Amino acid sequence: MYFLWKRTPYGNIRVSYEGLSRFIRRFLAPKLKFCSFALAEGDTASVTLVLTSDDASQESEAESRLISLLEPLGMAASVVWSDLEGSTVAWGEKRAVFYRNPWVWMMVASAIALAFIAGAKGLFWTSFWGVFAWFLVKGLTSFLDRPRPLDGKSNERR
Repeated sequence: MYFLWKRTPYGNIRVSYEGLSRFIRRFLAPKLKFCSFALAEGDTASVTLVLTSDDASQESEAESRLISLLEPLGMAASVVWSDLEGSTVAWGEKRAVFYRNPWVWMMVASAIALAFIAGAKGLFWTSFWGVFAWFLVKGLTSFLDRPRPLDGKSNERR
């Protein structure tokens, strides 16, 4: 989804929701979670960020960091902190979403078929290497997506 950011004599400038939300997530501490944002068009676009926090001590620092991060882009940011406990979903609702997911049923059917075809040993080794690959990819992606310093300088020793 794209939001209208500015109208210029040369056309309209739009901002990708997914792109801006990924950009914001890169600069958040692990205990802070990005929920959504709203963007109002204008000369100085007004951006309202909705965040949740497990640690209230980091909120003011994160808020000032995000405001200073978006200011050079021509966006006047404001942060709204949402209560994490108020947005929790009941276990029954989570379970219903889990049961309706076709990927879950694909995994269950595949595991049952593998147990019958390859036996317990084949099921174990297939699961082992699958879990190993998952952790490997998860570790590499978290390493590549870690927050970068705002000043653009690297962390090299001189």
